[in-house]
Amino acid sequence: MKFRVLFTIDVSHSYYTDSCQDFDFLIPFDSDRTLEGGRLIAKAREGKLSVFYAVDEENKPFASLAGTTLRVGLKLLAPFFSNFTDLAFASSRPLYRNSANPNALDEPIAITLVGERIRHSATESTRPVTLTLKDPDGVLLKTDTFSESEAVVSIAGKSTGLYSIGETYPGKTKTIHYYADAQLQREGVFGIVEISIDGSFYSVPPNFTLSFTAKEETLKYYVIAKNYSDADWNALSIADAGEPDRDPIVFDKIIPPFSNEDLRPDSLGKAGDRVVLFKSRVPVSRQQRARQKIRLQKNGEILIPNLPQPGADRANSDLIVQVSKPKL
Repeated sequence: MKFRVLFTIDVSHSYYTDSCQDFDFLIPFDSDRTLEGGRLIAKAREGKLSVFYAVDEENKPFASLAGTTLRVGLKLLAPFFSNFTDLAFASSRPLYRNSANPNALDEPIAITLVGERIRHSATESTRPVTLTLKDPDGVLLKTDTFSESEAVVSIAGKSTGLYSIGETYPGKTKTIHYYADAQLQREGVFGIVEISIDGSFYSVPPNFTLSFTAKEETLKYYVIAKNYSDADWNALSIADAGEPDRDPIVFDKIIPPFSNEDLRPDSLGKAGDRVVLFKSRVPVSRQQRARQKIRLQKNGEILIPNLPQPGADRANSDLIVQVSKPKL
């Protein structure tokens, strides 16, 4: 049996030089049955999901699933992903869909994953508040006025997918989104992708890319100098020689006391050690590949030719460097 590509999903991240392979793709039970019924197969490899359809001897699909929606869970594999990723949904999860343009993903919707119940906390203190619940098809299921701060609604036996709760206050309305899927909730997925299959996919398969951006942070080097004289300590500097693919980073030298946003000097080193801080003048993007030629020097003498860079396991770009001289 022959197969052709129906669509693909991949992930890009500005943190990586090459492809991002931080996710696995989970097909929930209902979408797995849809794949089987439509003579489709899904294969994940090296951070990319490819969905194929079976064709006959004339290269025509055995079945068309145009108008059908496939759901895919995004399982995060990288434990430190949030350290270096600028996440718009820190307290929720993203839902990606191709509603506006069948060949491209919309801006993600912030959702909360739920099972058979929605536990909703009102976002404002004004009472009473009118709550309206709509199902994935936009059908109004319930309207109630509440004086309490929390409402619990059962959706047992109802469809999986995107539910919305509208909050109506005097002069304003808010909408909060919930996504019902007990299986994906148990799996603890990072997010969900819904692809509505368009008939054009069978002739021109689209590629859907989930794009992530690296955090930008002030790069800080706390230099602890042991047995340094005043002259040697004052002569310390950091210079970036730059690289062909980037401009040099400019660092400002900060003498204690530091600001409240910085580490306290007395928390670094031991009694008698001297501390100086070098801060990048502008925020710097986190990246997997370490920048080269950022140098610690003293009166032009290079002490450390390539200063360390924050790895994926670091929650920020605060780095501690130690230099010492023999004690006289």
